[in-house]
Amino acid sequence: MPHTQPLPNALFQPLQHLRAALAALDAEALARHSGFLRRRPRKIPIGDLLLAFCALAAESVLSLERIAAVIGLAAGCSYSKQAFHQRLSPFIERFLATVAVALFSQLSAPLRQQGCFAGFARVLLHDSTVQSLPRRLAAAFPGSANQKSATRAALKIQWVCDLLSGGLVQLSLASYRRNDQAAAADLLDVVKKGDLVLRDLGYFSLPVLAQVQAQGAFFLSRLRHGVVLRDPQTKQEVDLLKHLRQAGRFDRWLLVGAEQHLLRVVALPVPEAVANRRRAVARSNRDGRCAPSRRRLALMNWSLFVTNVSPSVWSAEVVAEIYGLRWRIEIIFKSWKSYLRLHELNCRSADLVRLSVLLKLFYCLLTTRCFNHWALKAAPDRPVSLLRFTRALAYCGPLLAAILLDIRPDELLNHYLAQHTFYDRRADRKNFVQHLAELMRGLT
Repeated sequence: MPHTQPLPNALFQPLQHLRAALAALDAEALARHSGFLRRRPRKIPIGDLLLAFCALAAESVLSLERIAAVIGLAAGCSYSKQAFHQRLSPFIERFLATVAVALFSQLSAPLRQQGCFAGFARVLLHDSTVQSLPRRLAAAFPGSANQKSATRAALKIQWVCDLLSGGLVQLSLASYRRNDQAAAADLLDVVKKGDLVLRDLGYFSLPVLAQVQAQGAFFLSRLRHGVVLRDPQTKQEVDLLKHLRQAGRFDRWLLVGAEQHLLRVVALPVPEAVANRRRAVARSNRDGRCAPSRRRLALMNWSLFVTNVSPSVWSAEVVAEIYGLRWRIEIIFKSWKSYLRLHELNCRSADLVRLSVLLKLFYCLLTTRCFNHWALKAAPDRPVSLLRFTRALAYCGPLLAAILLDIRPDELLNHYLAQHTFYDRRADRKNFVQHLAELMRGLT
């Protein structure tokens, strides 16, 4: 029989830490600052409300009835779905996003800033993921339009985390139409001196990168095609493709863009198979306005980067290696969507969508915390897979809720049965068992 580690340690300790963090959090102040709380709560303290939200995070599709029942369980009183519905507002998004950052700002012990990361305070990964919604929500979350001008509905989640600690730094929701470039400046609210920012090409904005640099931080980004490059001494335009065809690679400080920001431009060759896949994707774009030029297709033989990190800190090869770390967040998004049912939302209203998404993200962050703890406890010769761990923990939703609420699993089961197994109306209605019993008594 294969040896296994005791799973409870992977769950109990991180959840106990979360309960302690909730108790220490000034939840009422955060609720007032976000606009979610405008008067003193009469019945349900904000702390108990947050505890219930965390316990509900593992639920598949939330209903008002389930939400109200668990809130009542956390607060030790009865609570109606009508009362909670009156409390719902768009401000719940800002409130829960702020709480998520406060609770999950550090998911594991920070790695030591050494080697390639020496001198950087944090390594901030900024990315987004999109979730489609029913078309009736297009007014609140407008998505793309089809050829018949019918607007779809879609939600975009903007996400900033620290690679070194795994913690959440910034979280926001928006419609699909607020693209990544429009969200590029959001990072300026949280970036600090000494930070390193990693983002993909969708966030490329030279004015924003200049502000990141002005705040004493560093960045690494893909270079957008068509940006003008000039020599710092002669101010003459640099033909990057010509240089690459001659030397095969490139690493120089240049004046970038119309604003002529002095930045380091790095270009390294990629395998032919990678270049061919890039060209195939570019040619498959249905928008004729985005048809790639011959020059752009030729440049796809190289990976083009722009940064303000000195060559004395990173060689060109290290630049490419560091940028490859950005794919970590893609793996995280994949685990959430594949195994934590991020797509299963209550879409009855825009406010319930916001609540559902934020609670799902609470669960995702909690899973990441448990993963980090479990990975440290596991045997060194048995590396832990994030995707496999996420799939396994998805089976433990009720157990997580029981631990968070500090009740026994059998008590939680009794609560579920008492709250969700009876007819709401028509007390004279008989179920099959009652009807059969009456018939049996009549026959005897």
